[in-house]
Amino acid sequence: MKAQRLDLYLANRPGQGLPVASLLVAVVVLVAAMQYLQLLRDRGHVLDAREAEIVRAEGARRSIGDAHRSATDPQARELMVRQRYAMEPARDLMERGWHPGIAIVLLDLATGTRQIDMVFESRSAQEALAYVDWLERQAATERVLLKRQTAKVGPPEAPVETRLQVVWRPQP
Repeated sequence: MKAQRLDLYLANRPGQGLPVASLLVAVVVLVAAMQYLQLLRDRGHVLDAREAEIVRAEGARRSIGDAHRSATDPQARELMVRQRYAMEPARDLMERGWHPGIAIVLLDLATGTRQIDMVFESRSAQEALAYVDWLERQAATERVLLKRQTAKVGPPEAPVETRLQVVWRPQP
């Protein structure tokens, strides 16, 4: 038995399936592209919102950072000057105390407590104690505390590591 051909006022020509299939594929691709474009727009809006939030936060930090530069309050200006020069006595003490036989390993300055925590190495214990005595004799020094002194293991002339704490006098 042979299949019936339906004419519905159109020519029933073989080979018409490929153009219809390509048209359906094109419509599917167009819909997918539109959905992907909408997804990209949504992501762009999210990124714009995050960028605006970051700009606002940077502006707040910038205003806090610039507050000390344009201080109109005389007390604030005085505090900034004090803070800027609070470390000068300690820095001056360390610069004047330079000695070629002393190798500073660690130097920690705390302006709030006026303390210098330092670890240094010297060739001998006598040289380290002479440096500690020199620090105690300085006018800028309020107190020197020798915390620990250890000889390193090694050759007969191994270095001596000394840990001490210096409290300097405040600037008048």
